[in-house]
Amino acid sequence: MSSQIIFLFLLIFIQHSRIHCSKQLENIRKDYCEIYFRELGENRSCSITDNIVTTEDYQMSLAISTLQINWKNPVFHRWNIYKISNETDYELVKIIVRGIRSEVDMRISPGVHYLGLLGIRQIGDYNIYLPSLVITETDVHYANGPQNVTFKYVYDSPLNSMVINNYIRKAMNNTKQIEINNTNTLEIPTLTMEENVFHGKNNMSGVTFTGLNVEGLTAKTFENLTSLSRLIFDNVVLKDFSFLRSSTLQESLTYCFMNVANVVDLKNFDKFTNLETIEVNRYKSFENLTAFICEPNKRDCKFTLGINKVACPFQCNCTYDREESRLEIDCLQKNLTNIPLLPVPKKDHSLLVFHGNLLTELPYNSLEGYKNIKSLDVSHNQLTSLSVSQLPESLSYLDIRHNNITTLSPEVVEYLHSVNTFNQFGNQWIIYCDEHYLQDFFRNKSKLLRINKYQFKFIMNYMDAKFYPSLREFFVQYTDAYIYNYLQANEDEMIRAYDSSYKYLKTMEILNLFIRMFSGEFDEIILHHLNAPCPYRCSCCVERQTGELIINCRNLTLQFYPRLPYSIPYNTTLYLDANEINYPSSANYTEIQKLHMSQNLLTEMSLTLLSNNLTYLDVRNNRLNYLDDDVVAFLENRENITKIELSGNPWECNCTKKTFLSYLRKHEPMEYETALRRVNITQDKCPADCICCVYTSNSESLTLMIDCSGKDLHEIPPLPTPTHGQTTLIFERNNLEKWPSSLLPGYSSVTRLYLANNRLSDIDHLPEKLIHLDISNNNFATLNGRAQGFLQKRMNSSQMKLSLLGNPWTCSCKEKDFLVFVKAQARNIANPSAVQCSGTGRSLIEIEQTDICPSVHIYFTSLAVSLLILALSLNVFVCFRRPIMIWFYEHEICLSLAARRELDEEKKFDAFLSFTHKDEELVEEFVDRLENGKHKFRLCFYLRDWLVGECIPDCINRSVQGSRRIIILMTKNFLQSTWGRLEFRLALHATSKDRCKRLIVVVYPDVENFDDLDSELKAYMVLNTYLERNHPNFWNKLMYSMPHARHSKRRRSDAETEV
Repeated sequence: MSSQIIFLFLLIFIQHSRIHCSKQLENIRKDYCEIYFRELGENRSCSITDNIVTTEDYQMSLAISTLQINWKNPVFHRWNIYKISNETDYELVKIIVRGIRSEVDMRISPGVHYLGLLGIRQIGDYNIYLPSLVITETDVHYANGPQNVTFKYVYDSPLNSMVINNYIRKAMNNTKQIEINNTNTLEIPTLTMEENVFHGKNNMSGVTFTGLNVEGLTAKTFENLTSLSRLIFDNVVLKDFSFLRSSTLQESLTYCFMNVANVVDLKNFDKFTNLETIEVNRYKSFENLTAFICEPNKRDCKFTLGINKVACPFQCNCTYDREESRLEIDCLQKNLTNIPLLPVPKKDHSLLVFHGNLLTELPYNSLEGYKNIKSLDVSHNQLTSLSVSQLPESLSYLDIRHNNITTLSPEVVEYLHSVNTFNQFGNQWIIYCDEHYLQDFFRNKSKLLRINKYQFKFIMNYMDAKFYPSLREFFVQYTDAYIYNYLQANEDEMIRAYDSSYKYLKTMEILNLFIRMFSGEFDEIILHHLNAPCPYRCSCCVERQTGELIINCRNLTLQFYPRLPYSIPYNTTLYLDANEINYPSSANYTEIQKLHMSQNLLTEMSLTLLSNNLTYLDVRNNRLNYLDDDVVAFLENRENITKIELSGNPWECNCTKKTFLSYLRKHEPMEYETALRRVNITQDKCPADCICCVYTSNSESLTLMIDCSGKDLHEIPPLPTPTHGQTTLIFERNNLEKWPSSLLPGYSSVTRLYLANNRLSDIDHLPEKLIHLDISNNNFATLNGRAQGFLQKRMNSSQMKLSLLGNPWTCSCKEKDFLVFVKAQARNIANPSAVQCSGTGRSLIEIEQTDICPSVHIYFTSLAVSLLILALSLNVFVCFRRPIMIWFYEHEICLSLAARRELDEEKKFDAFLSFTHKDEELVEEFVDRLENGKHKFRLCFYLRDWLVGECIPDCINRSVQGSRRIIILMTKNFLQSTWGRLEFRLALHATSKDRCKRLIVVVYPDVENFDDLDSELKAYMVLNTYLERNHPNFWNKLMYSMPHARHSKRRRSDAETEV
């Protein structure tokens, strides 16, 4: 900005010096009349007053460098105007000549004639007013004549044509422009031009006719105008176009304006080799013209043919934009796969719009017309690369937005340095860390701030509202080579405008924050690995070997966390070291693997900064006092995954953050020791398995807290002694069985002692200054007298607090003193109603002494009642012993009494099931109840356990011998079966000498008597008990008769182990 101001001052100075290099005439010489008289005689009239000269022929006045000559004599006799200054280097702004009444008056002369008479070198304007014409010359020099001559009709006069032709002939040959205008739209005067009127005017570049009926123009009229480039007929009647056959005109003319009443046949311009633009309102087309065909007051012009004889490509639209001075070749969204041959315009440059096609590769710049392109839009195609050999020779505008290009070669980057505008949004760039040229290119490009014009106002309003320095003045609105409007500013120019670079950096950081907030950035640089732009002022690149994404934001004085996308699907390392970040993070770094944040101003560590992919975290040399519990929990869960650097922070040894202190001691023991020393409460070391911290209950009292809870310790280690304040020892959830010795270092300084959830059963010695004792959930049955006395004394003097919950307190007459102690000090005991007697669950404070120490009468009465109840119970048990035993066994109550000890535990089967083949359907319920039931007995029966082909008697004998019970299913079919009776007899003989009854006979209802049995079997049935199948308690009796579970289970498990 400052350079622009200096440049402006320089221009003003140069212009001022140029204007004043010649002197402006302010006064007419005082001896003018003397010269006048000397030349014409004393008899003539001349006077001079206040820069006004009056003679009998004219009056001449000078004011503000403007000289007016008013001819009073209607008849011209002789030239009697003389030099008005005695020097020759004076200038005038304007000379005005009036009073000439005839179109044939000799005083109608060009300005150079008057300059010569007056002795003036140069004037800006020369005006001569005639009755029907006003003639104006501009930039008139006494030697070279005027640059421009204008004839303006006042009204139509037959002599106007003569005056104009004569005046043009007399005008100096250096004249550049001649204009002949009639602004009266009510009439169109006729102007007749003579053939040789422009003779000698070789330097003339433009001729304009306006509002006239022009006649007399022929090819010879223009044959001397070898420099004529512009010919304008505006609102002109032109009947004869033969003058267009002039070879001189055909070679020199570049612009022709023909707003004429006639239809112009453009074929007349076929041989105009240098003609660039024809502006015409009514015309007949001609296809071989290379000139642009424009209509008056319209921006776009028609294009027909390029100078390389290439027409507009098929499917494309070609127009010449006069405001932008370019040929626009519009091939927008035509599904084209290749760029066709392109026309080269007669003048200016070309813009190729190839947006929205299927282009996969740019053509080589040898393609006809392609290398001449100055503006190229190939956005929204399928390009994957750029090459210098495939780019036009000297582009000023290149748009490659929304392609598939990921990198640029060094040659292309060098080429792009000369491109004024380069739009690339929509490509996802891969920048490797060894490609420094590419990093520098995009870093410099990001310094060019471009904001969409629709968001610019909102962004600047926010900046103004926050009282940041105004930045509006730096931004200039641009309309690029196509349609996009944005405002642009250069960061390097902006920083030079600030006195403090630090102030600039803070302002620019806020500005970029708002730009992101409003999505206002035009042409963002999107990185492939981020799917987003690199954070402001950071550099982003990818390590080629590892694929790791590096985001380097070191030493940028950043105050805010860089904004990153929520998902970064790559290995990412973020460097934020040496910045000024101190705010709690609103950023979400859930994908960052390595996070470097040393040398910042952090006071808090947010969990949102820590991702599940995090493997390294560096927060050294910040202002952290602690880490929140959720952050600690995160780091502990990733103990073998995430490495963390914590040193150099002013950690606080505050007991409210014990979770963090425990983590700090484990991972950074020196940092923990430094934090403990910083509070200056003890010079001793903290025990190895404990956490020592400071608890501040108020501003005056400090407490050294030693927390050794949950460490599976069997004894209390030596304790640090505080230099001032108190000591709290927390030794909960350990395996302490013996009370600490009074000689333990530091023990005497303890004022609060928490020993809950240990294995203590007796108190030895308590610290003298104890004010809180927690022995909850230990094995205390009572407190010894010395402990009770000490506690009683401390409670009376210091309102000591005591917690006794969860111990198996003995509530007996022997411990009545303890009961009295608890009830008397209930107000100092935590939740006294929950302190309960072991076994009864009654609260100690609810028990009266009479409840635990009854009288003698009550004692003997209770004893008599108890003996009576015992006698009745024995009598009932004897009478109903077997049903009671069955019920006990069934419900697994008093199994030591109900269950029998088995003597044959090594046998393979629990029972052999004997039945006849006609009763096979009866087996299923036994298998279901005995094998699949609660006790899981193992049965043997012939359908499943006998091998085919073996001797049946041997099988029967082996099954009987290998089973602890034999169950006979005695049905009518069984009594009639020979094999059934054989099995019964073998079972009877095998069990006759056993000490326990192994034979179980189940009699079914269809058996009416035992007459079918022989005498031996019949005698057994008569003399022994059996089970009736239809008895309602059949299954319970059968279960009780089976081998009892506690023995069979052990045997079965042993057998399975052997297998």
